[in-house]
Amino acid sequence: MSNYEHDKLIERISMLNQPPSDDTEYARWITAEMQVDLLRKNAEEDELIMCAIGNHTFIHTVAVNEDSINPLDIDDLLEWSGNPFSTAASYNWGKGSENVWIGRGSPVYDSMTLSSARPLIFGREMPGFPMTSYFEVVQEYTHLADIHHIPERRAYCRFNDQGDWEYVVTISDKSAGSDLSFVTFKREPLEEYLAASRSVLVRMFDFTLLRFGEFSRWPDSPEEIVKCSSLSYRQKIDRGKAGYTRGIQIVRPSRPNTAIFSAIKGERRADEQYVEFIAYDFRNDCVTTVSTDPQATTNYFTTEGNSLPFELSPAFFKPDVLAKYKSDSEKYVIGERNIWCRGGWMLRGYDVNEAGQIHAYICDLRKLPHSEQVYWESFNERPKARISERAFENDFKGEWSDRTDPLERIKSILGSWEESNVSWWKLRDAALVRRVTTPLTDSVDEWAQGLQGLTTLIIEGFEIKAIRIKLDEMRLAWEHEERSLLLLERVLFGDQSVQKLDGLRLVQRIRSKIGSHARGSEAQDMAKRAIREHGSYTAHFHDVCRTVEGELQYIEQAFDAAAVKLGQIT
Repeated sequence: MSNYEHDKLIERISMLNQPPSDDTEYARWITAEMQVDLLRKNAEEDELIMCAIGNHTFIHTVAVNEDSINPLDIDDLLEWSGNPFSTAASYNWGKGSENVWIGRGSPVYDSMTLSSARPLIFGREMPGFPMTSYFEVVQEYTHLADIHHIPERRAYCRFNDQGDWEYVVTISDKSAGSDLSFVTFKREPLEEYLAASRSVLVRMFDFTLLRFGEFSRWPDSPEEIVKCSSLSYRQKIDRGKAGYTRGIQIVRPSRPNTAIFSAIKGERRADEQYVEFIAYDFRNDCVTTVSTDPQATTNYFTTEGNSLPFELSPAFFKPDVLAKYKSDSEKYVIGERNIWCRGGWMLRGYDVNEAGQIHAYICDLRKLPHSEQVYWESFNERPKARISERAFENDFKGEWSDRTDPLERIKSILGSWEESNVSWWKLRDAALVRRVTTPLTDSVDEWAQGLQGLTTLIIEGFEIKAIRIKLDEMRLAWEHEERSLLLLERVLFGDQSVQKLDGLRLVQRIRSKIGSHARGSEAQDMAKRAIREHGSYTAHFHDVCRTVEGELQYIEQAFDAAAVKLGQIT
């Protein structure tokens, strides 16, 4: 999705750049009343115009130290000139063959107040190259705001605490088909820069409004000067024909520095919100509601004089809580006991108990963004069983647990194959590893997706050419139409054996039956059999994974170091 606020600002300015056909509207248009009103309103908005260059519009914004505008010399500022296409550095020289140096400093804007101005963007052009101009953001700002240029989004971006794209600097130029070169900055990170550098923004603007081809010269009448502390301009209007409005605007942070600095340092806000979860308060041996407010819990070292629940009190959730994260593997990574949100947050220590409930500790839930806590609250329920044995061993006894998820053991085997660069199996897509997760609910779709992902990850990774070479070494025949599983069975069991890779064949067969949108009766029978024989889709998936794990180990042994290294042959 594009930057909506940026796009709407472009629309507003583009409309103002169109000379009205009605004479009354045209007479109003050349006074720049609407353009100046847009600047006033935008100074209070979350998306700030930093640069706009079009047929009738010029806006260029720089940062200026507060000391430079105290006192404010409006007359001096109104003499500004310049544009964003200045250089940050240049070679200078004087008399003498060795008298050359690098000149660095502020561009010249013909104003003493702006003598130390700092542009945050630079326009660039490459003479002789068939392309239009483009804009760069000053590196100091990109580092401070922790933003990166994403060309397809036409912006410098980062991820917010929800893991979503955040457009911090958005650029629309003529190379993207726009008739307006336009740059906007997101207000909040820009205010952090201004507060930390004790600066304000100074917008230089010029609206020259006329019908091209119908105007020859400006009248000799004097300019009108309008002065105020935030926006001042000089203006000349040739009634009914043309007008120019050229001025400056001071834009200050909307928040006090103390609030901005507190946000930079990550300090708690007075209005910070918390969520109450149903949890097992094992200190007081009861099920109760426990808040994520740090003052509502305690730890082993601060128990004197209070009976507060421990911050390690576990809260329990329906397994459906993970569905949101499983549906977006680009944004979320579900680990064996952790959930990561890209660029945002991490939930540590979650696990699944024997009743199939997800559980997590209050001290970890409080680290989630408030909106994420609210999401988890919607799945919160009373505990049906204690926390998992693995969680108890890891988190309370401080012991290493061998109770690993069989799917994670499969991923570990495949990871070692990938790291060793074996010739007979290749990881087709790194994202596949995180997309395959254990089904935890009664949803047949989740179960089907888990098995389909497992099939894609494992079976489609086998290299038929390398397996055929291995068979040639073993002097075993093979047919061109034979696929990977049959070839592997020949390697493992020989030509005449009736043994099969039952686990891998099962997941392949299930995928072929349940992979289509219109699932037939055989697919329904498979789903019912999984529940009847194992009690849940989770238990069935675990059983399949255990079988597959053993088969992968067997395959690895067949292609061990004692065999000829197939990679060297191929």
